[in-house]
Amino acid sequence: MRSEGRRQALLRGLAGAAGLAGFGTARAATQITDDLGRSVAVTLPLKRVVVFNRYTTEFIRAIGAMPAVVGVDFDGRQYPDYWPGVTPAMRAGSGQSSVNYEAIVGMQADAVFMPRNSDWKKAAQVLQGFGIPVIVVTGWDLLKHEWNVTLLGRLFAQQQRAARLNAFYRHWHDTLRSRLQGVVPKRVYFEEVGLYKTALQGSGWHDMIEAGGGRNVFGDIQLPGGVSPRGNVQNFEVDPEEVQARRPEAVIKLQPGQYLPHPRAFSADVLGRLAARPGLQGTPALRDAQIFHLSYYLASGCSKITGALQIAQWLHPERMAGIDPQAVMGQWLQEFQGVPAQRGYWQSLDSLKERA
Repeated sequence: MRSEGRRQALLRGLAGAAGLAGFGTARAATQITDDLGRSVAVTLPLKRVVVFNRYTTEFIRAIGAMPAVVGVDFDGRQYPDYWPGVTPAMRAGSGQSSVNYEAIVGMQADAVFMPRNSDWKKAAQVLQGFGIPVIVVTGWDLLKHEWNVTLLGRLFAQQQRAARLNAFYRHWHDTLRSRLQGVVPKRVYFEEVGLYKTALQGSGWHDMIEAGGGRNVFGDIQLPGGVSPRGNVQNFEVDPEEVQARRPEAVIKLQPGQYLPHPRAFSADVLGRLAARPGLQGTPALRDAQIFHLSYYLASGCSKITGALQIAQWLHPERMAGIDPQAVMGQWLQEFQGVPAQRGYWQSLDSLKERA
């Protein structure tokens, strides 16, 4: 295993080679303010960037700046239909808390994007010596969508396309607010991939539920410092008895994370297991068959606005007449991501019973 001294020497060598290749050539430095209010010096427009977190990468692609992306934190071979052109050579880490610094320097990156729930502090410290700024942008934050996209438009000199994306988001955000004005929120138990793993206030999933006219049944839990032995606001373990006691009116199970819609048989298995859980017996959700299986892709589209639209349709169908969330998702995929539209990203216990 390479010692820290040898690792630092290699990084310095890579940085030197990058400089000889024209990396960091004279451009006027500009100060920008990132997600956390940090002042960051960058050269504009950005030409070579490494991006951690799929949401931010999607925004960059949506505003036409994907050619500037030279590094990502996922293996494009696992998602060839959704990320054509993302090669193994672009792998700069295996998640937002596992960073390959040598790869980033070797990619001659002039900036690195990381969300606020990543290991951005360490990354900023390590990369500072190589003249590579770390910009904190949290693409999963529904409440900061327009701010994020406006900043990215400025950074990549794609202001017009950023404005178009924001107009798309704002239209559906305002539509939701108008349609759901005055509704009584319905109690929602939201579950991640793991059993009894839910989201708390501070998570983008929590905000998605509220935007869709729901009330997160575990939204009252406050974590000192944002973490506990049971997890964090994004993925927090709860007791089955507590789920039952909070009497959810709807249950939403989130999985899987794939662009292509999941098979109906997979949904049937997921929903059947959910309905059989002791922790859901006697709840209004089970009584009324309001149990849903939702793909990450529909849930997370365009800062989760497509997920919020789908939840609103489930919880308040009388208010959502004429709106097809999967068609909105198709527009996001086709017009902003440049991939074919898809349908079939969700199933409900009720729909499976109807087709049986």
